[in-house]
Amino acid sequence: MNRSPGDRPQPKECVLNNGEVVTLRFLTGEDEEAVRAFFHDIPDHEVEGFREQVPDPRTVSRWIRRLDYDRVTPLAAWSAQRAGIVGLASLNRMVGAYRHVAEVYVVVGTDYRKLGLGSSLIKELVEIATLRGLYFLKAKVLTENQLALRAFRQLGFEVKATLEDYFMTMDGKTKDVALMLKRLRFHMEEDFFYVF
Repeated sequence: MNRSPGDRPQPKECVLNNGEVVTLRFLTGEDEEAVRAFFHDIPDHEVEGFREQVPDPRTVSRWIRRLDYDRVTPLAAWSAQRAGIVGLASLNRMVGAYRHVAEVYVVVGTDYRKLGLGSSLIKELVEIATLRGLYFLKAKVLTENQLALRAFRQLGFEVKATLEDYFMTMDGKTKDVALMLKRLRFHMEEDFFYVF
């Protein structure tokens, strides 16, 4: 995405594997209803894996009211055909001693999976994180979600640990989670340029 004077990316068009064009852009205060509609179509067994209760309208309202692009960068994929959001991703910057790290979250609508949309959203977040000077990106992915694992691996994320029984479903079943990291900056490179 091109940078605007306000340091926010401008909307960017992305062509999916099926030829459809979607537009990637930051969420704004006017997108609340579209976000609610998007999450309404996500299967219940997937929604339970989210950090917050997105089916609750108050959750989405709170997100929109508290938009802070320096802390959380929310990115939406919009479809002209659907006239709505078909994918959401966010870059969640950590604080304190981990302020150089951000966690990545990606959700793709069921009709838009296996079309390259998830990878496009991740690439955009990597670009934004790089421009903001972050050192690491982190993602937590269920090990059974091979599609997501493959997408993150193809974009340079590495599995650093497998957290056994880390995720628990509503009915009490546990699942393993892969902790993935992508390094964006190396001190060694900066030192090389200063020395030479």
